[in-house]
Amino acid sequence: MRSALLAVLLLAKLLLVGLTVSAAEDPTEPPPPKASPVISVMEESLPRAGGIIVFGGTSGLGLEVVRALVAKKEHVTVMARPTSDTAALKTLGVEVVQGDALDADSVKKAFTAAPFRAVISTLGGRDGDYRVDIEGNKNVIDATKNAGLERIILVTALGAGDSNAGAPWYVKLFMDDYFAAKTAAEDHLKASGLDYTIVRPGVLFNEGTPGAPAYVPSAVGLTGILRADLGKLIAATVGDMGSFKKTYAAVDAKRVGLWALLTY
Repeated sequence: MRSALLAVLLLAKLLLVGLTVSAAEDPTEPPPPKASPVISVMEESLPRAGGIIVFGGTSGLGLEVVRALVAKKEHVTVMARPTSDTAALKTLGVEVVQGDALDADSVKKAFTAAPFRAVISTLGGRDGDYRVDIEGNKNVIDATKNAGLERIILVTALGAGDSNAGAPWYVKLFMDDYFAAKTAAEDHLKASGLDYTIVRPGVLFNEGTPGAPAYVPSAVGLTGILRADLGKLIAATVGDMGSFKKTYAAVDAKRVGLWALLTY
């Protein structure tokens, strides 16, 4: 999924060795989104009844979202393929239902596992196979509507939709198909009539010092964010009615711009 982008960062880091001009002085580096106001999150203005079902919650960002939800004493259900490693979920006491996001019937069945009030999808493809980004997310969106639920959070990427124009050319060179898949999922969700929030992160990191994660209306250039930080931000967004039908860039003020990511 993001391995191509990480490869770009590694290549860029090698090219920057020996340079005497900092990235801040590089006229080709897009400016950080300093002018974008931070969007505050008002937790649980949505009535708290029913649990949350997460798709893509067995690893990566999805698992961090689950951890954050469990810390908030939420009842969490995760749909996972039979071949997925669910050990971490079982340790957290999360309910796991078997299913495949590419199978519309199994997605629909997952919604019968418990009463739910919200849906979160962090589904994403990898190694050039982005079917789950499009078909999988469409199945989740359609099943959400079919189940009579209204609240859904979809995680896509900076570079999808109208944020593509602000993505650095060296990122789009390798990831245009990925961004197109994310855009297709966003478009399907926006046309659904659901109370959606679309979250677009940049480069995701597993380790590092906790940063300053926040939503901004838009972001230009290259940004990064810790998965754990973003997981907490997403968990806090579930009940925020002010985020309904909104699309946000998820950024970390400490990790904005190519130089900040290369020296991270």
